[in-house]
Amino acid sequence: MTRFSRKQAGSGRNWLRGGLWVLGWLAIAIPIARVQLADLAVVNNMPGQALIFDAGQGRGLAGLAVARQLQGEQQDAITLARAALKREPMNVAALRSLGFALEQTGDKNAANRILFLAGRLGWRDVALQLWLIKTFGLQGNVAAALHRADALARVNRVPEITSALFMASIKDDQLRAALVQELKDRPNWRGPFFYRLLQLPANQIGYFEALVADLAKVGSPINPAERAIYLTRLIQVGKGADAYRYWLRDQKTGKTVSTVPWDGGFEHVPPAGTLGAPFEWQMSSESAGVASIVPSPRGGQQVTVSPGHDFNGNLMSQTVILQPGKYTLNTRVLGDPESMGLRWTIQCLPDHKEVGLATRTSGSELASVTFEIPIGCIAQSLTLEMSARGDGSGSEDVSVDDVAIQRNN
Repeated sequence: MTRFSRKQAGSGRNWLRGGLWVLGWLAIAIPIARVQLADLAVVNNMPGQALIFDAGQGRGLAGLAVARQLQGEQQDAITLARAALKREPMNVAALRSLGFALEQTGDKNAANRILFLAGRLGWRDVALQLWLIKTFGLQGNVAAALHRADALARVNRVPEITSALFMASIKDDQLRAALVQELKDRPNWRGPFFYRLLQLPANQIGYFEALVADLAKVGSPINPAERAIYLTRLIQVGKGADAYRYWLRDQKTGKTVSTVPWDGGFEHVPPAGTLGAPFEWQMSSESAGVASIVPSPRGGQQVTVSPGHDFNGNLMSQTVILQPGKYTLNTRVLGDPESMGLRWTIQCLPDHKEVGLATRTSGSELASVTFEIPIGCIAQSLTLEMSARGDGSGSEDVSVDDVAIQRNN
């Protein structure tokens, strides 16, 4: 064979090999494209078109079954769902549409069997989970009903239903016990659920207290953010003394209820914008850049307020529990607080009625004041404010430390 003829033969083999590769890829690519087009039709709620691209497409048949069932054509839905299940025996949509269609045609026993099976497979199917919640509730199986609600809440589906169910559950001992079982492993909806408890009516605060106690019993006590919500709600409904006793017990300190304020030296102040307990100093978000917690030259920490700010409002506050009587508030102050309009205010909680403060002759309005807590004022808000009445003449920082309240004999 000549060199030319060998070259022609090699070229022919290369061409043949290339042709075979093309045919092979086409044999694979066409089914892939057909399935992808069928999937796209299902995603776009066009099950009829899905069947055109792939007659064996179980999801397409299931989609048609769902559509027929919702249109009230129950027999067609049954036929289509069964056809889909022959192709995909575990197709949840087909099982659900078959179960709902059988239920509508009166075959409740078969419907229940199919829907309970579907429920074990389709934990994120909203309609199916709602049916199971209703069915388990009617059967008195509250634990199973709340477990299904938990499945939906974890992916934030129908929160208006799951939230209402969780809120209602704290009002009954059996339901609350089931709710605690869902809350104890701290699902992602536990935090928002506690925030909603701030709207719990005042006459139902006992249910909140029972929930907190039950969570502690199962080894899942409230965390600092949840505790802040709990204590805040206790104060709002007039149970400030109970809130303070819980707080001190939770802190495992030797302090008594009469020792105020907690953390007078500003050693444990949460960062601005974070949710702390009412009995901790709370820096207002608006005070950023005006007041800050800094190391004290005497050791520990102090509050520093910087000059040159046109600020009018709350810098920081803390809830205290004072019995009716006369008191003196003393503060270690360095600088000229009057030039910035710095002052203390005290308001009764929860009605926010302000208590009058009298400046002692020997000190500034910030350093030392006297006041009287009236009868019925069972909790108070102690607030460091900066008011526009300051003359702005100060050019140096003002530091505040060692806040103490003593009862006058």
